[in-house]
Formats: sequence, C-alpha cells, structure tokens
Amino acid sequence: MTNKNVIVALVKDKADFLIIQNEKWYRIPKKTKITPPNVRNKTAEYIAFYQTQKFTKGISQIKYYAKILEITVVLRKVLFPQEAENSKSEEEYYKISFEELEELKQPIISLRHRFLIFIATTLEKLLSSTEINGLFDGSYLEDKLWTALVAENLFPEREYHIKTDGKDWIFDFAFFCKTGNIDVECDGDEFHTKYDDVMYDKERNNEVSAVANWRVLRFSTKDIEKELEHTILTIKRQIDNLGGLQNPLKPDEYNYVSKKNDQLNLF
Repeated sequence: MTNKNVIVALVKDKADFLIIQNEKWYRIPKKTKITPPNVRNKTAEYIAFYQTQKFTKGISQIKYYAKILEITVVLRKVLFPQEAENSKSEEEYYKISFEELEELKQPIISLRHRFLIFIATTLEKLLSSTEINGLFDGSYLEDKLWTALVAENLFPEREYHIKTDGKDWIFDFAFFCKTGNIDVECDGDEFHTKYDDVMYDKERNNEVSAVANWRVLRFSTKDIEKELEHTILTIKRQIDNLGGLQNPLKPDEYNYVSKKNDQLNLF
C-alpha cells in the first residue's frame, strides 16, 4: 500500500486563502464524513490547496503546498476568537498547521474545473502530476490502466461522482462523449467475485445505464494485466461508437480516438 501522506484540500474563497497565506492553518469540521483518513489519524505530512477558477482567471489549479507541522482538534471559537457567539462556536474542527507555502514547479490543473473537496495522495504524485486526475492514488489496476490511457492521449476523469435516485456512485474512470458517456471499472478479482459484490455491481450497472444513460465497461485483472492492448482498444471503440471524446477545453468539440478514423487525437 502506498503512503498517502498528502492531503489536497479545497480553498472555498479568498478569505480562506488569506488565512492560509497569513496564519498558516486550514480547518476541517470534525463531524464531516468525508474527512480523509490521513487527517483523522494524523498521518498526513503535507497539505496542498486546490483553488477553483474564481481565483485565477478561469483556471482551477493546485499551485501551493506546505509541510504540515501538526494536526489538532480545537473548537471553532478558538479558531475565530473575534467571531460573535453562534450555533457553530462549540463545534470541533481539525486544525492543520503548516510551514511556509511552497510553489509547485508547475501548477496541477483541472481541465473540467471539477469541484473536489479532498484528495488523499502521495508526495511523489503531487510533485510529478500536471493534471488533477494524476493525483488519485487508486488500486494497482486503476493506476496501471490510467498510465496506459494517458500514453494513448486519453484523459478521463477519475473517481467521478454521480447520483441517481438519491444513490451515490463513484466511477473509476469517466469518459464524456457526444452521444453518451462511459463508466470504466477495474474489477479486481478479490473484490468482485463474492455474491454480495456481484449483486451490487449488477444493481449499479442497471442504475447508471438506465437512469443516468452511462455505458458501463468492466475489466478484470486479466484484462488489465495480460490483455491491456485489447482493453484500450475496446475503450477506444466505445468512445468512437458514441461520437468521439469531448474536448474539455472546447466542450462543443468531439474527437474520434481510434487510428482507423484517420483523425487527430484529442491531445
């Protein structure tokens, strides 16, 4: 298992970024269910800051990070002593204190301006990624498929969330095409052969395809380990069957991705 020693955190507004710059701390409500494990167990060593497009002229990016000094639990009234007493004053927060901000050699951008609150990742990925999907530290199979897709100039969204009838689903990889979208799943043998897992996968497939109009492609360990070339070709064919891949920089433009189409790839 990799050491997810980095927490990437959303910066909601300019007031919060001023606190980050000047006071060198970041807060997370303790009651929230989405706090990353490396904050709860205090193993995060670095924090990076995801600034949405309202900060930097239409660019959503990670530009700054810092080494964490400590993670403590404090009351909101301690964080904001000048704030008038209110219903949140007694609530507990994780206070992440850190050293001076450092600037990445190259900002990590989000082509689709995704709204991401937290990502737990590794320092290696933080320092080497140029696009935000490169930060996700998934399973071995997911990372192997991601590397192969990028090598083919295919850049899906990773860990993409959708809702159907009040249910939350997370896609390993999401491709946006002209006449439909594709959910690509990496089915490791250990987690997708038990009866309950098979039933869950069937319900999930039916829900996202019938309600949300997503095509689902599921690949086994063998597909990714031993037949990766054919797996990539299958994804490309499905993309082309759905009218080509959307260009996130020009949302009205779609590009075929198989060589047989004799058209330029997206990137």
